[in-house]
Formats: sequence, structure tokens, C-alpha cells
Amino acid sequence: MKKRKLSLYVSFVFGVFVVYSFVCAMGQSSRAKQLHQEALVWDAHSDLVQSIMLQGLDITQKNNFSFGDIPRMEEGGVDVLIFALCPDPVYFPRRCARRTLQMLDAMMGAIMSAPDKIELARTATDIERLTQGGKIAALLAVEGGHAIEDDLGLLRDYHRLGVTSMTLTHSITNNWADSSSDEARWGGLNELGEKVVREMNRLGMVIDISHVSDETFYDVIRISKDPVIASHSNCRTLCDHERNMSDDMIKTLAGKGGVICITFVPGYTTQKFKDARAIALKKAEKRAVKKEETPLRDLDELAKERQLAPRIMPDIPFPTIEDVLAQIDYAVKLVGVDHVGIGSDYSIMYRGPEGLEDVSQYLNLTKGLLSRGYSEQDIKKILGGNLLRIWHQVTEK
Repeated sequence: MKKRKLSLYVSFVFGVFVVYSFVCAMGQSSRAKQLHQEALVWDAHSDLVQSIMLQGLDITQKNNFSFGDIPRMEEGGVDVLIFALCPDPVYFPRRCARRTLQMLDAMMGAIMSAPDKIELARTATDIERLTQGGKIAALLAVEGGHAIEDDLGLLRDYHRLGVTSMTLTHSITNNWADSSSDEARWGGLNELGEKVVREMNRLGMVIDISHVSDETFYDVIRISKDPVIASHSNCRTLCDHERNMSDDMIKTLAGKGGVICITFVPGYTTQKFKDARAIALKKAEKRAVKKEETPLRDLDELAKERQLAPRIMPDIPFPTIEDVLAQIDYAVKLVGVDHVGIGSDYSIMYRGPEGLEDVSQYLNLTKGLLSRGYSEQDIKKILGGNLLRIWHQVTEK
């Protein structure tokens, strides 16, 4: 009889615990949804324009091959998205501007195809006006300073056309700044590179230091009068990739008032995946290209081939949303919540981590941050408030 009573008591307690846990989970889920709706959700880096140009993506329709069509953006509660105009390095050195302008035209065509859903923003005030009116605010960024072809006049032209930020390098060292993924030529910025930084300050363009070498980063910090961002970089301590930032770099960035935007690219998120992919890449053939001898029409085909080719992925589990949250945690503990944002780098190159497969899953970030004890105010800063501060400071002088 005693054993039966004990069994009933244990069953009752367990049942109460299950019900309590369910009610708490439902309450937290409801809280997360409301918070996510209230927050300004800002993704600092998307390569969607590649899909628009190379695959004919209609962003008004949900597509199986896209990470960033409007239906998915709406599902994920995305308010602001920075679209990267990144001319493939095969166009370097003297065929970059044409390709960049083609990308800009394609992106503007996509934006204008849905005027009731999305609109180009140039300033922080534009962003606030559009998002408060229920529209997605689209920002344009040049990714890779090779796009200006060493011409400050082209930089000014891009700005007049609506470009509000520029990543100083991409995967190649250009004629005025060293890339983290290429051989150093200048030891950071050369004289022209310093002029580019100063001209961006004057124009009110946000400087983006993702992809630059460590030396270039410190030169930018020394010269720029404005805070700068890393639109899609992670913490090197957690994943030792040259594209990521060291602790000292993150602290220096924050000391300038800047923001590091945590990316979801698997090879930049966990050391395990990065190492496995490096081994896989060594086994792959690399195609050499004589760019100066290649006709322009063939360069276009080569760029398309390079972008659409299946990416080499090691046969190990992908990083998960927990790995992304760990990157956020590390950066916040290092420099404080005021200097951390998100920059997914969703593209046709990679699928997202488990739990963040595409932009429709951004609510999971809010849930994850809540479960880790972040306050609602701090979550709003990470999701977009910190970047809005930067755009206010830089674009509205």
C-alpha cells in the first residue's frame, strides 16, 4: 500500500512538473514572439543579389533555392537587410565597375518589383520611416573596394546611387588595401586607401572591415573619424579563421564605437567544421584564370559558373544555432552588448546552421537569447538597435 501511494505521489509530482514546464515554455515562446515583433531585426549582410542575377530569382515569391525572398523575410520578421554588390574577383582589376553597376541595377529592379513590401533606404531616418510603415528597408553595400577601380569619383557615384556602406576588400588584395584572404601588398592601407577611408567619412558612408587583413583593420581604426562595422565576421578565439576577428581587434572595434555582426557561415562558426572543410578543399582542383586575357563575355560566364558550382562541404554535422549563440555570447562578454549584431551572409554558397536554415528562422535567435538570460533591451540591441545607432551617427551628420 505504501509503495502504491509513493508511486501515485511520484506520478502526480512528475505530472505537475510536465504541465509547469509546458506552461513556462508556452509563456516564453509567446514572450519571444512579441519581443521579436517589437524589435528592429537587421541582417547586416546578404548575397541575395547573386540569386537575382544568376538564377533569375523573383523575390516576391518563395523559392526553394533562395535564402532571402520576401515571403521568408516576412516569416522571419526581418525589418532591414543589407544587400551586397560583390563583383567576382575575376573582374579585377579593370572590369569591376561594370559588373557592380549591373548588380546594382538588378537589385533595384527587384526592390521596385514589390513597392508595397520593400524600399531602398539611404539613412537611419529612412529605415525608421519604412519599418514603422510595415516595409522592409533595403540597404545597398559594395562588397570589395576593387569595385571602385581606384577612382574616388566612382565611390561618390555609388553613394549617389544609394550605396550606404562598403566592405573595403573582399577575397583579394586590391590596389590600396590588403585582404585577409590574399597576399599582403601594402602592409594594410596605402596612401590611396587612406584617401578612400577619409572620403567615406566625408560622404557619410559606413566603413565595413569584414574581409580585410589585420593590418588594414588597424589602419582603418587609426584613420576613420566614424565608428566602423564588421558586417559578417566571427570571433577568432572560437574559430581560428583569418576572416574572423581576434579579441584585440574586437575590443579595438568596440573602443571606436563599432559593431561586430556575427555571421552564420559554417566555416567561420566552429573550428571543427573549419578544419574539416580545409581538408576537403585541399583535395579539390583549383581552376587558374588568366583574367587579363579573358574576354568580358567569358568572364561573365566564368563568374556565373563559380557562383553556381556546388560548394565543397565536409561530411560532418553542420554547426547549429547554439554555435551561433556561442559566438554572440563570447563577443558580448568581451566588449558588451552595445557592440554586437548579426550578419548572416546567407547566399547560394552555403545553407544556414541547423535552426537558422534561412531568414524565416530568425525568431529562433530571439528565443535562444532569451533562454540564455539576455534582457529584452539587450536583445533588441543585438537584433538591430546597435546598427541603427551606427547609421544615425554616420549617414546623418
